[in-house]
Amino acid sequence: MITSFGSFDLIIFDWDGTLFDSVTPIIDLIKDAQLDHPQTEQAQQLKQSGLLPVLEQIINSEHAVQVVDLKLLLNLEGLHTFSKKNGLYDGIAELLAKLHALGQKMAVVAGRPQNEVLAEINSLGIGDYFVNVMGSDQGYVKPNPALLQSILSSADCDVSRVLLVGDSALDMEMATLARMSMLGAAYVTCDNDPYCLTRLTPWQPLAIATSVNELRQILLNNHDI
Repeated sequence: MITSFGSFDLIIFDWDGTLFDSVTPIIDLIKDAQLDHPQTEQAQQLKQSGLLPVLEQIINSEHAVQVVDLKLLLNLEGLHTFSKKNGLYDGIAELLAKLHALGQKMAVVAGRPQNEVLAEINSLGIGDYFVNVMGSDQGYVKPNPALLQSILSSADCDVSRVLLVGDSALDMEMATLARMSMLGAAYVTCDNDPYCLTRLTPWQPLAIATSVNELRQILLNNHDI
């Protein structure tokens, strides 16, 4: 769904699942482990660990799933590497570069420690795009709006002029508690869009982008170009 809405002084992006694809490598590992004969050593290890039914239940549950929780469970089994490396979703780097060139003020809020996210952002060469990066160790965790309020304070922006872009119900709840406009990103699970739409729609965001291309259209339309 694409819509048109007024401009925002600040756009705050969720990191995992909105800009940074830390979800697909985990999903790919789980899908591989579900095969009768897993193709990778990591998937074979996961299948033998007995953890697979637990992960499947977590992903398919009605509750919000956090990447950090899935990674913690995998790490307990010694699973630290994946066949697909983490990185920005295709098209996100170009979108951020365009927004930055247009003078759009941007920030990041993440469900992981700040130093982890900053390391990823700096390694991707996009650190200059963001006026602030807040992680889960900087205050209360999602959906408590404290992290958003800290970003607003540091950026000297009024909440009525700020947009949060996120992929989860926790993001939507956090924005609602902060009385902030919100935009949903429902492309995180690739072949399972209904999962995302089901959890985002009840929060009534201004729009829900079902692809990075739709996200680009919505945000650049915001600048009337």
